[in-house]
Amino acid sequence: ILKDSMTFFSTNAPIIAAVIPAMDTINEAFTTGIIDKQVLSDPICHALSIGKKTLNKYYTLANDSDIYCIVSQWVFLYPSLKLNYFRNTGWMEAWIEEAI
Repeated sequence: ILKDSMTFFSTNAPIIAAVIPAMDTINEAFTTGIIDKQVLSDPICHALSIGKKTLNKYYTLANDSDIYCIVSQWVFLYPSLKLNYFRNTGWMEAWIEEAI
């Protein structure tokens, strides 16, 4: 999942509206991997925990940045995403209101 994200965002024309969905997809993959300890070894789960902690750091930094406001507006305006994306991915209404 990380390689796919890196490849996508390394293209000549990455879509800024795809940043939040990509972060959410990575977050979900890390969370699922951390929870599913029967399939993954302890070192892999630990590495996923560190990755999730790092991703959460970037979520916090994004919330405090001007570009986050721009990205949020792009997601709202992007025809296939709009507010449905946030609701379908389980964002709390307070987060959605703050992003608006």
